[in-house]
Amino acid sequence: MAIALKTTVPDHVPPHLVVEYDVWSEPTNPPDVQFAMVNRLHAGLPDIIYTPCNGGHWIVSRMDHVTKLVRDTEVFSSASSSAMPPSLEFRLPPQDLDPPAHIKYRKLLLQFLAPKDLSKQAPHVLALCTRLIDGLAGRNGCEFKSEIAVQLPVSIFLAVMDWDVSRLREFVGWTIDIISSNDLARVQASLPKLRAYLDGEIERRRASPGDDPISLLLASEVDGVPLSDKRVQEIATLLFTAGTDTVTNALTFAMSHLAKDVALQQRLRAHPDEIDGAVEELLRRYSFVNVYRRVARDVLFEGVQMRAGDRVLVSLAAASNDARWVENPNHVDLSRGRCQHVAFNTGPHACIGAPLARLELRIFLAEWLKRMPDIRLADGFAPNQRGGAVMGVESLEIRW
Repeated sequence: MAIALKTTVPDHVPPHLVVEYDVWSEPTNPPDVQFAMVNRLHAGLPDIIYTPCNGGHWIVSRMDHVTKLVRDTEVFSSASSSAMPPSLEFRLPPQDLDPPAHIKYRKLLLQFLAPKDLSKQAPHVLALCTRLIDGLAGRNGCEFKSEIAVQLPVSIFLAVMDWDVSRLREFVGWTIDIISSNDLARVQASLPKLRAYLDGEIERRRASPGDDPISLLLASEVDGVPLSDKRVQEIATLLFTAGTDTVTNALTFAMSHLAKDVALQQRLRAHPDEIDGAVEELLRRYSFVNVYRRVARDVLFEGVQMRAGDRVLVSLAAASNDARWVENPNHVDLSRGRCQHVAFNTGPHACIGAPLARLELRIFLAEWLKRMPDIRLADGFAPNQRGGAVMGVESLEIRW
């Protein structure tokens, strides 16, 4: 059973703002999820719309509106903003907390995700990139997502967490079911498995603490009170879902673009100093996250009356490709310089793992372009992309 249920439009929503838009299914046609969304939302529709799909919610997609909304935590709450039915909602602190509690828990994660600590990860990232590329020797193609884009970031995440690397594919399957699917049966099947695994890890770390994130969380306090096992499980769930999915999607979108742009491949090989800028431009063009907020009190936002309890889908993907913000947004253009985007959100809830994600993307692209020849899509292959809260490419067959 899918989550894409329609609901009655509330009385306070003007009819001219009502548009049936299903973020899970609509953006997949044509097969460019970001621009299918942009082409619909930014071409002839009001800047802010209300859809009765998926339980009913507002959609905000313009860059100036998005940045204003996500920074206003008093009016637009991250708490209880999930698109899941109440029976399946799960906590993801600090992502679903508002100030002042949010910053207290965010600081806990900085114990092991602070940018200053990333330098020690770089050799491990490079070694893993080297091993994965070595594994392609003697071949003329691969399914990039499963063989590279999943293996790299998930292996790094599992090493940071000191978790069982042999269960990598099982972990990735849980993540896809929980955050990238709108099929309730898949969520119901995988969420208990994840919780059971985390409970086992918490029990193991309590008995034998180390310097891993779960041990650090178990030894931490907020306002002088130690974290409960349940709270540690909730934080670990956030780390798990973010750590096993974000860079995979970013890598797959980036490689899908490069496979269709040989000139960019050759330019970056000739000018490796431009790789950092290319990472940012590819993140902008292929931003893939849409977040939810809950209206905490009645508000007139950009001329639209919203009521307490309304849900809002905030499209980071569409905002990063807003033509009012960036000229010709569907074109990857390195001459823009560092163009602001919201691929990792902005404001107090900006992704705390973004520095590590950027490090992985930069090192991988530099090593791949240095060692591999020009790539292209396999003959007859068209990437199958999905919409939803976290957009993605399901598979990517490339040849060289």
